[in-house]
Formats: sequence, C-alpha cells, structure tokens
Amino acid sequence: MKRKRKFGWLPVALGLLVFAATAVWMVRAVGQTAEASDREGLRMAEQAVRRAAVSCYALEGAYPASYEDLKERTGVAVDEKRYAVFYEIFASNIMPEITVVERWGEG
Repeated sequence: MKRKRKFGWLPVALGLLVFAATAVWMVRAVGQTAEASDREGLRMAEQAVRRAAVSCYALEGAYPASYEDLKERTGVAVDEKRYAVFYEIFASNIMPEITVVERWGEG
C-alpha cells in the first residue's frame, strides 16, 4: 500500500520561492553595479578635465579660455555623447569652474 505524502507541494513551493528571491537579488545587484560604474565614469571624466586644465596652467601659466581650447591644447578625451562638459572661466589665472554631467536620453 502506497502512503500518501503530506505537503508534497511544499518543497516545490519553497524551491520556487528561493529561486525567485535569488533572481530578484541578482537583478538588484547588477543594477547597483551598473549605477556604481556610471558614477565612477562620471567622476573619472570630470577628473580628466580638471587634470588637463591644471596641466595646461602648469605648462603655459594660464588656463585655457574654453573647453574647446583645452581639448586642442591637451588632447583631453571625454565621451561627449555620454557626458556634457561645462567649463566656465573667470580669469586666466583662476581655476575654471568645471562640471561634467551625464547626458539623458541620448543612448
């Protein structure tokens, strides 16, 4: 005589629950990693522009008048399809205000 198992569906339900929880956790982890990578890329882009400006000042004694001029003089490379660079200069001997922001809806 075969014995009927009590709660035969319980191990299957628990397995599915653990699988779903693990999948949700993995998706969130990938999203957080992508966000951290985006923040680091933004930080590195801004740091590259700042270093190029300081380097130009050290070599020439003046900051470039514009971001375009900075690119010409130093060859700084920022992915301009992904980031917008704001370079505001007050005087040639005062560090310019440099802001790099991520562009939205462009890729």
